[in-house]
Amino acid sequence: MHIQEKKTCHVAGWGFIKTGRGVVDRLMVVDVSVINLNTCSKSWGRIPSDVICAGGYGSHKGFCQGDSGGPLVCGGIAVGVVSYNYRGNCDYPNKPNVYTEISKYLG
Repeated sequence: MHIQEKKTCHVAGWGFIKTGRGVVDRLMVVDVSVINLNTCSKSWGRIPSDVICAGGYGSHKGFCQGDSGGPLVCGGIAVGVVSYNYRGNCDYPNKPNVYTEISKYLG
């Protein structure tokens, strides 16, 4: 499945809302924009081809510690699974958040 760059998607989780702070008592949802894989690779140096990059990257939006395994939803369809960000930093430095792309693992 191809997801267009700059498409607005949503990520949900029960994790931290700030670096080093505790988890929340309600599900949090935030909108994130998809980032081109080439741009993402330049930021990270090297990333696998089975990922989607969205959020982070100076946007001040994205996932945090405790959100791992949560969904990235685009157009009402779960397209990714929360994977990793930069050193668990919830301040969203200039590196995109990275999600495992679900369609790469479907028959």
